[in-house]
Amino acid sequence: MRLKGLIIPAIFFLTFAAGVSAQGTVRGRVTGGPEGRPLQNVAVIIDGTRGVTTGSDGVFLIDRMPAGTHSVEVRILGYTTLTESVEVTDGTTVTVDFALEEEYIDAGEVVVTANRGASRIADVPARVTLISSASIESRPVSSVDEILLTVPGLNISRSFGIFSHKSSVTMRGLSGNEQARVLVMIDGVPVNKSDGGSVNWNLLDPAMVDRIEVVKGPASSMYGSNAMGGAVNIITRRPEEALTGRVTAGYGTYNTLFGRVSLGQRMNPGTEKGFYYLLNGFYRQSDGYITQSEYDRAANPYIVPSDMQEYSGSLKAGYSIRKGEFIEADFIAYNDRRGTGELVWQEHGNTTDHDTWQFRTRYSLERDRLSADVSFYWLKEDYKKVNEYMKDDYTWYNVLSERVDAGVLSSVTRKAGARHSISAGIDLRAGSVDAADVYYTSTDIVYNRGRILNTGFYAQDAITLLQDRLTVTAGVRYDLSMFRDGAFFIDTPSAETVFMRDIEDRDMDNVTWGALSPKLAVNYTPSPGTRIYVSAGRGFRPSVLDDLCRSGRIRGGFKLANPQATPEYLVNLEAGGDFTLGGRLRASLSAWYSVGKDFLYYVNTGDSIDMGYGLRPILVRTNIPLVEITGVEAEISYPVTPALMVGAAWGYSYSVISDYRPLDAADPIDLTGNHLTDVPSSTLSITARWKNRFVNTGVMVRYQGAMWANDLNIFDEVIGSDRYPAYVTADLMLSRVFLERISVDLGIQNILDTKFYDSKGAVCPGRFMTLGLGYRF
Repeated sequence: MRLKGLIIPAIFFLTFAAGVSAQGTVRGRVTGGPEGRPLQNVAVIIDGTRGVTTGSDGVFLIDRMPAGTHSVEVRILGYTTLTESVEVTDGTTVTVDFALEEEYIDAGEVVVTANRGASRIADVPARVTLISSASIESRPVSSVDEILLTVPGLNISRSFGIFSHKSSVTMRGLSGNEQARVLVMIDGVPVNKSDGGSVNWNLLDPAMVDRIEVVKGPASSMYGSNAMGGAVNIITRRPEEALTGRVTAGYGTYNTLFGRVSLGQRMNPGTEKGFYYLLNGFYRQSDGYITQSEYDRAANPYIVPSDMQEYSGSLKAGYSIRKGEFIEADFIAYNDRRGTGELVWQEHGNTTDHDTWQFRTRYSLERDRLSADVSFYWLKEDYKKVNEYMKDDYTWYNVLSERVDAGVLSSVTRKAGARHSISAGIDLRAGSVDAADVYYTSTDIVYNRGRILNTGFYAQDAITLLQDRLTVTAGVRYDLSMFRDGAFFIDTPSAETVFMRDIEDRDMDNVTWGALSPKLAVNYTPSPGTRIYVSAGRGFRPSVLDDLCRSGRIRGGFKLANPQATPEYLVNLEAGGDFTLGGRLRASLSAWYSVGKDFLYYVNTGDSIDMGYGLRPILVRTNIPLVEITGVEAEISYPVTPALMVGAAWGYSYSVISDYRPLDAADPIDLTGNHLTDVPSSTLSITARWKNRFVNTGVMVRYQGAMWANDLNIFDEVIGSDRYPAYVTADLMLSRVFLERISVDLGIQNILDTKFYDSKGAVCPGRFMTLGLGYRF
């Protein structure tokens, strides 16, 4: 009986032991995109119940798996979901890897720019556009600003492609010559220079861009000045693997040569803490082409091709303290030389040169109820422009300008409950310019210098109601801007500059401005995939240093410094919505009405000046009473298959001066009712990207409408019309990865070889092709 009593427990124990021993391990790696980058935080689900997530190297490991057949499913937002069957046997390790294709991104995607903290696009009561890495990789872009060409409501002014030393990005009917009205950031820190509000769009290698976030409409309630028209945040890559690198070399039209090398590493892949770094170097040169009009070529025997040479290096390094908390620093060094197409005696003729250094440090913390971010930045640009020309005699002078910007930015968000959050922050910024026009064919040196200081405080309150369907957001920001130490004067003037003696001012008045930027917005989500928003806000911008403290030659005449110009304001009313049809087709529509008050604009003083080649009008940047802008934007996107995405974007704007008052009552010019210049009436882009095992393909076709050529809206002799004509361009990108490491990329910009022109009648480069060969290790 005792033996019989032991048999049953023994059988049960042996059966249980056999079951326990019949176990194995499943491991694998998840990658995504055309380059096969490792994907972190991918959900790996076994048999629909048990799950783990991948580490920073894309690796997952599941042990103690019972023997038998199991399904392994991997899923992450923005990529296709895949499922594989695996056979687990006793004591073995089964390896299964997944290569995910990027797919349609919906409004659940998270952005950080709109609220200076993580927010879902669907929850932001504004029009926010996210340009993903998949979209960037499918386009043959040569500079970062070209990535923005498909965003409706944006106007990108880059007439000469890679040969442009100056480019600008404006929004929603604001003049294409005013970069200062749109804030541009790299990883959350401003890169607009206080001197002119300009951005060196050549500074950053496009290969370093992970994604771009665009917030349209006044963002001054969060970011202060420069964000009057909106904000663009360029977010750069971070390393995720143990060690990876890439070397690329290529050749293109006009004997263009380029190369880049990158190396990155995360010291403790698969964990939430540890050091990481990313190094990148880039070089490009080109023989260029003749940009001048036929008229200029016939009149000037010193015309030469506008060539270029540039190189940059960057380092990003950081330490992840724990999940959601890190410290980071990065440094960018850049130098270029771009010819402007005229050579008399100097080695390279007329050129521009930007020696640029940018440094940034950042601490970021994100918890369930508290998030905080503090950044310090410093940007220095030594700008040099060589000017030489032969008229009655030879003239040579260099523009030498040292531009420095620095600041501290801080923000904190506290969740007061599941449906209530409060945000606040303080920003301190300072900018300066110390410039001189140094003449070498005479004794003249023309100086201008000045500083601008800005202190801003903002607060925002957001509350969610009606079972998380309605969100009301109210925010306000106060900025105090100060202009200090302004001066404009001439040493040892000769006939070249004597006409400016009467406008010297070695001790300009100090000026202080204050501005309040409120915002109120409502976001309503009646059902998943559908939302409606309305918003009202005000943005502001003070004058840039170039207008405050520099007098000098500009297109169309001579401009006077005006430290007494007051800030301009833009009041914006907007409504829009997003809709999902059939579960796949996504559409968005926005409409806005903006009123620009005390709009900063070049106005004729009624006087003229002889600069040595006849009388020219004297202009001054001052405030005009009223500008009105109306516009509409629409976008659609449709994932035909997980590998094929098509989309279209359309924008329309109507910008008019509603009230104009000349400085001189005797001035016969009245701009009331005239349109703003350099604003396309409409834009339309159609895009498609197809990922396949043969050749990944990206296509973009873009239409840009006509733009008024001058403030008077009259016939312009240079371009032969009152408007720059509309035009259509088409771009193509073909790429293929061989043996998982070797990549070949063929990019063709402006396939149709469309010719379009700038305000001086200079022509674009036409069709531009590049072929790149890369090796990933």
